[in-house]
Amino acid sequence: MRDRKQRRAWPAFLSGVAVGAAGVLWALWIAGIPSVLQLRSPGFRKFFSAYRLLTTQYYRPVSPANLLNGAVAGMVSSLRDPFSEYFTPSAASEFQNLLSGTFDGIGVMVEKRGKQLLIVSVNPGSTAQRAGLKAGDRIVRVDGRSVAGLRLDEASRLITGPKGTTVHLTILRPGSRQLLTVSVRRAEIHAPTVAYRVLSGHTGYVRVSVIGADTAQEFQRALAALQQAGAKRLILDLRGNPGGYFDQAVRIAGDLIPRGQPVVITEGRRGMPQTTFSPGPGSALPVVVLVDRDTASAAEIIAAALHDDRAVPLVGTRTYGKGTVQVTQTYPDGSGLKYTVSGWLTPKGSWINGQGLHPTVPVALPWFTSVPDLHPARWPLRPGMNNADVRTLQLTLRALGYAVKRADGYYDSSTARAVSRFQRRVGLPSSGLVDEATADRLEASLDDRIRQSDTQLQAAEREVLRLR
Repeated sequence: MRDRKQRRAWPAFLSGVAVGAAGVLWALWIAGIPSVLQLRSPGFRKFFSAYRLLTTQYYRPVSPANLLNGAVAGMVSSLRDPFSEYFTPSAASEFQNLLSGTFDGIGVMVEKRGKQLLIVSVNPGSTAQRAGLKAGDRIVRVDGRSVAGLRLDEASRLITGPKGTTVHLTILRPGSRQLLTVSVRRAEIHAPTVAYRVLSGHTGYVRVSVIGADTAQEFQRALAALQQAGAKRLILDLRGNPGGYFDQAVRIAGDLIPRGQPVVITEGRRGMPQTTFSPGPGSALPVVVLVDRDTASAAEIIAAALHDDRAVPLVGTRTYGKGTVQVTQTYPDGSGLKYTVSGWLTPKGSWINGQGLHPTVPVALPWFTSVPDLHPARWPLRPGMNNADVRTLQLTLRALGYAVKRADGYYDSSTARAVSRFQRRVGLPSSGLVDEATADRLEASLDDRIRQSDTQLQAAEREVLRLR
């Protein structure tokens, strides 16, 4: 889930966030400040003066560590670079876990499909598997809290937690009308970042959710398994992929691009372009790449390299447009500093920063994939109400094929009749009012339709069959 989304390597850094003026001097020396003369410059004198005044004369006691953390964060903020940032220890740990794929959790891979939080895979031998969770289960609540309206990362944080603790998931299983509550004990988990399956027409499908520390190896295994299963062509799904490790992206590209072909060009502050070439071995499989507005960074590097080197079609919508590379330095207290070290260009020399990659086969998803989640501030929704929640209800009903005369947020008689018909169809009391149970079933029904209406994947399947 995850985001979903997209930084670079974490080389060790030997200095720390020190406490006190002497500690600051030590940290600056370790960081490479070249001379004491620089420390005596007006700028550093101002810094030390402000530090001394705040630690000795501010009207309340202050934490020296907080002041120094704030100073580092302020320096980064002054760059006005959205991809350079200072991480607190907790944020740094979360970021590192995202890319390492190791964290405390239950062993499921979840995705936000439309408005649905869906379990797409369960790790073999995990506590989730032992508890009976299955791919396709829709998560409705976590520890009694509805996940409606939550972003993927927010919902994922509810599911993960310290190993040894228990999380209670309320799920809706495909084909069932009954909500189930499953209790799962958390444990240390290694989460896969690659999912794959064989589609019709001997087409292999690989989805890469994030480019983590082991993603290239996972991708190689997936590619080998698909070819062994008879796949003769490949759809690479990079939708929603926020990026990740630069070197892993190059290795993934190398599995599909012949050795020696350019993958990416980087250019740092000295202005000397450096080309990174495919390590190979490459592949002769026809390939189509799925992209969208959340395909970013290292995922864009892969898509751009395939498009430039092999004329691979890009299907979907314009990508995010992140044409810079970051590295992260970590500190002994667990905090981290992520900063931009270079821009990157496609093999043909295009800088996509802020522009994104434009699809060769533009395909939008159906309008109803953007209908908001239905989670009113108060229950039930009833005739006579007039608000944004009712409008969401009306759009949901229309997406499911029910006749609703208006979609302006006024709960009229046609809306009530449509709700009653839906309730009868799914076996709920036909009240014409929308309570939590009705809203859950409406969400599940809409998500089923969204899952069956992936126009981008359908277009990619058609496109890959044309390739030779």
